[in-house]
Amino acid sequence: MLKFLKPGSAFRSNAYKVVQTCRLMVGVHDYENYLAHMQAHHPELPAKTRKEFYQYCLEARFPGAGKISKCPC
Repeated sequence: MLKFLKPGSAFRSNAYKVVQTCRLMVGVHDYENYLAHMQAHHPELPAKTRKEFYQYCLEARFPGAGKISKCPC
């Protein structure tokens, strides 16, 4: 494996941050960061599943998107 692609390398860490930033810019939230936040700040509360987290983010960005009577546009 190439040296700069090994886990823990600066290149890999920076690439992850760039991907994470791009996802947030288009409205895709980071489930792994959510889990880390919940573990660090709210260990007594159960964390949402990946599907529940996605639905929560979708509803926050497009209120009523899950309802057929409303268009998210």
